Amino acid sequence: MVLTRARVVSGMAAVAAAALVLYFWPREEPGVKDAVTQRIIAMTRFAEDKDVGEVMEGVSERFKTAEGWSKQDVHRILAAQVLRGQWVRIFTTDIDVHEVSPTQGDFQARFIFGRSQAEKLEDLARDSVLNAYAIEGTFEKEADGEWRVVKAKQRRLDPSELL
Repeated sequence: MVLTRARVVSGMAAVAAAALVLYFWPREEPGVKDAVTQRIIAMTRFAEDKDVGEVMEGVSERFKTAEGWSKQDVHRILAAQVLRGQWVRIFTTDIDVHEVSPTQGDFQARFIFGRSQAEKLEDLARDSVLNAYAIEGTFEKEADGEWRVVKAKQRRLDPSELL
């Protein structure tokens, strides 16, 4: 078989067309539980990376806590918590999400903040400063299609509650 310019061009066009079909093929959106869980995990990773702006992308402008904090209040507190110290490890445990509707999910999770270089939760307490919180709240899928937390309440955990 002789490769002519026409065969090469038509072969490249076929590959490009196949790539476009795969790229634009409709993808099934994750369910509420998966979408909220993924958002919580992503926000935790952004906090570890000290990217407070990206964390706050997951917080709605309508956000309020049980204590009356707004999105701006949480931004200040989070920035102080994440940017203070030399190293922050954040472990998220016991994530539990319940679908309320196709656009709303309630969650409960534990967040453990440690100033340490620990890679595993078991090693965190050895030489760290720990703060741990149980947080429960609600995520909603907003008009732009993004899942954001709209309300939350937190409770500081005693170290004995982590075991």
